[in-house]
Amino acid sequence: MRPPLRPVQRTAAYGVVKDGSGALLVLRVPAGSDPEGRWSLPGGVVRHGEHPRDRVRAGLLEQTGLRAATITPRDAGADVVELPEEGISVHTLRLLFDVTLHGTPAGIPGPGRPAVDQRSRSGQGDRLLGEDPAALDPPDELPAPGALVVTPDPGRPVAQFVGRFMAPGELAKMSLSRFLAPFLDGNSSGEALLLTNSDLLDPPLDPAALVEPGPSPEEVPVFVQRPAAYAVLVNEKADGGPRMLLSRLAGSESTWTLPGGGIDHGEHPRPALRREIHEEAGLPYTEGPLIDISSRHFVGRGPHGRLEDFHALRLIYAGSVPFDQEPQVMEVDGSTDEAAWIPVADLDTAGAVPTAHDALAAWQAYHDGEGLEAVMDRAADARGDEMIDRPGS
Repeated sequence: MRPPLRPVQRTAAYGVVKDGSGALLVLRVPAGSDPEGRWSLPGGVVRHGEHPRDRVRAGLLEQTGLRAATITPRDAGADVVELPEEGISVHTLRLLFDVTLHGTPAGIPGPGRPAVDQRSRSGQGDRLLGEDPAALDPPDELPAPGALVVTPDPGRPVAQFVGRFMAPGELAKMSLSRFLAPFLDGNSSGEALLLTNSDLLDPPLDPAALVEPGPSPEEVPVFVQRPAAYAVLVNEKADGGPRMLLSRLAGSESTWTLPGGGIDHGEHPRPALRREIHEEAGLPYTEGPLIDISSRHFVGRGPHGRLEDFHALRLIYAGSVPFDQEPQVMEVDGSTDEAAWIPVADLDTAGAVPTAHDALAAWQAYHDGEGLEAVMDRAADARGDEMIDRPGS
C-alpha cells in the first residue's frame, strides 16, 4: 500500500490586468519550467508574512515593468496536484485581484497594437518593457523619482517573461494554465480542481516545500501560514438597529469573531466557509462575493502552547443566512462555544476582535461602492492582534 502523501499547502496571488479594449494581460511561464509554453497571469506564491496584494504588485513590476495603481480582490479558487514520487500532495489556494495601472502599457502587444521591436528599444531581447513613463498622468500623483519604473535586471529569471494582451477570442485558442479556466468561465465557486500528475504546477513548487520540517528547538518559533475564510453576515433590518452574526471563542468570556475558519487541505474556500458556518452557527450560508483579503503576521503561542511565527491570510466574503433561525453551535469541542447576533453599535463593548471591525468596514464599503483599496489601506495594520480563530483551538 502506498504511504499517505504529506499535505503541502501554499497560497498564490495573481493580477487581472486589462487594457482599454478589455484584452487580458497574460504571460508565458519562464522558459524551461513549462515545455507546453502555457500562458498565466502576473503574480506568484505569497511569501511568509507578505500580503497577497503586495505579491501581485511586486510580481507585476518584476515580470512586466508595469506599476499597479489599485489592487482589489476579485475571486479565489483552489487546486490539488498529487506528486507520489515526491511523497506530497500540493494544495494551492489561488487569489485573484483586479488591477488598474499607472499610465499605459508600452512595448506589450495586444489587439490592434503590434509588438514593439523590443530588441532595439531595450537591448534585452523579448523582455517586457513595461509602462511608458511619458504616459503617466497626472504626474503630481506619482511617488518620488526613481519609483516610476524599475527596469528588470537582465540577469534575473523574472526578466525572461514574455507576454501580451489577449482578447477573449484569442484566449480561447491559447494553451492556458489549468487554474485559469474556471475564472475565465465565471465558474470558480465549485470544488477544488484535481489536477493530474502531468499538469505542471503553476508557479513551480519551491524545493523547500519538499523537505519534511523537523522538530524545532524549544522557544524557536515554527513558521505557519494559515489561509482561512470568513463571512460578514449583517441583519440590517433587525429591531433596534443592524446586528452582525459573530461566534464566541471557546474558553473566553467575551471574545467574538467572524463565523468561519481554516481552509482544510484540498478545500475550495467557498465550501470551506459553508462548512464552518454550519459548524459554528448551524445556519445554511448563501454565498456572496469576496470583498476583502487581510494579512496578519505575528509571533505568539498557538492553542497548544507551541511558539509560532504565524501568518494569517483571511478571505472575507459577503453573503446571507436566514434571520428567522436562532444560531446554535453544532460542532462538539470546537473552537467556538456560542453564536449570536450582536448589535453593530455594541461591537466594542461586546469584545469583537479587530478583524470583525475591519470586515464590517469592508462590507459597508462594498455596499456603498467605495473602493476597497482605501478600506484595506486604512484597516488595522496598526491594530494589535491575537492568536485567535485557530483550527482545533
